Amino acid sequence: MSHFKRIAKNSAFQTVAYGLQSLTAFFIPVYLARLASAELLGQYATTIAFIGLFSSLARFGLPSLLIREIARRRENPEQVDSLVNAALGLTTVLSAVAIGLMLAVGVLLNYPSILFRAFVLAGLALGIEAMATMVEASFRGREVMEWSAAIIVVMEGGFLVLALLTVPLRAAIDALMVAYLASRIISLAAGFWIYRTRFGKLHPTIDKRLWSSLLKAGFPFAITNGLSTVYIRIDVVFLSYMATSAIVGLYEAANNLTMRLNIVARTVNIALYPFLSSEFAKDKQSLQRYTGRTVRLLVIPGTLIAALLWAFGDSIVVLIYGSKFVAAIQAVKWLALIIPLRFIDTSLEVALSASNREGKRAMAVFIAALTNLLLNFILIPAYQMMGAVYATLITECVMCAMYVWYLRAEAHEMLAWRGFIGPGLGAATILTISLLLHTVNIWLLGGISVLLYSLIVVWMDRSSLELIRQMVVNR
Repeated sequence: MSHFKRIAKNSAFQTVAYGLQSLTAFFIPVYLARLASAELLGQYATTIAFIGLFSSLARFGLPSLLIREIARRRENPEQVDSLVNAALGLTTVLSAVAIGLMLAVGVLLNYPSILFRAFVLAGLALGIEAMATMVEASFRGREVMEWSAAIIVVMEGGFLVLALLTVPLRAAIDALMVAYLASRIISLAAGFWIYRTRFGKLHPTIDKRLWSSLLKAGFPFAITNGLSTVYIRIDVVFLSYMATSAIVGLYEAANNLTMRLNIVARTVNIALYPFLSSEFAKDKQSLQRYTGRTVRLLVIPGTLIAALLWAFGDSIVVLIYGSKFVAAIQAVKWLALIIPLRFIDTSLEVALSASNREGKRAMAVFIAALTNLLLNFILIPAYQMMGAVYATLITECVMCAMYVWYLRAEAHEMLAWRGFIGPGLGAATILTISLLLHTVNIWLLGGISVLLYSLIVVWMDRSSLELIRQMVVNR
């Protein structure tokens, strides 16, 4: 199989796997909101936030490290097996530490007993998922993405199916986490079985030399991933401690509706990253050229989505979550402003990585995480849910400012003002239409808004269509 065909095949499998993962992450909160209550959704969001925070310790950057090291040792199966087994053994120990810390925090923060029971189940799931991730990473390192995708599909698809069956029978957080745990056990068993049939038997080992090497090499990955997780998850943890589960549920509904959309920008930039890395090595000017084009293209859908959510957020929230969640409308509108910022940030983040400035990216994430911690601590006691929203919005602005600062030499082309005029006018048109014609059918009004927005963008920046054509051809 040619290099191109292998990349295309692997990309297709990963797209399916992570598409299902994103679908599950979006659909489960909607399902809980429609079928159960804001309180259950809040309990679920809190539990998942804790899993996210402490899984960074359990994994310790090892999946990314394994992929790299296995790719370099594929011609030596014995070394690969030793590496995977050592990583599994180390992950077992790290998971035990992470679970202990997670439960200790649950006790210190005095969470209700039902939520603490969920934490126990979530902790077990955390450890098992970490081990499954190691096996999945070993397949990615070998470039057999079909087996990597299989583990993710079993894990996420299994949880989706089990959740659909469990919640109608018992709408409680502990029952939902039993389904979560079961899906992780099944995926780990599937991973071990696939590995055994394809490559050999897996058995976690204690290898102090390899463990030391893995911990040392994985530390930079662990720090960056940990800070990113804190930046993304800490608002839910603060809110769960300082407010009720129902308020957490309202916040999660708003956050789920807006933040999941970043997958659009991330998908584009994941595909662009190797290309930018290659081009930068040959021509440093290409970095700002192609990043600028990507920003200009992503600002268009990002601004459109933000404008639609702000203009029609009340109808969209009721349509997706039901009338029980009208209190989340204000949060949705303000969080919508973050969408174009996140789209820009994702492109600038890739530009930093492609130009060998990972340290500056890590520093930006550190400052953003620290900012988010401080703002949540200050604003949530005073403003509850909206405090978390304001903290997230300000933090995203700080993140964007840091990226622009680190890329200041190239920013004039990456963030050329001409690329923002069309989307800005289009957004203003949508908001005006929503105010003047608010009595018109929402579907008709939405269609008209999207059409006018598109016409304005193309009229103001006709080169956008040419950019799309060029990037497709060049890719």
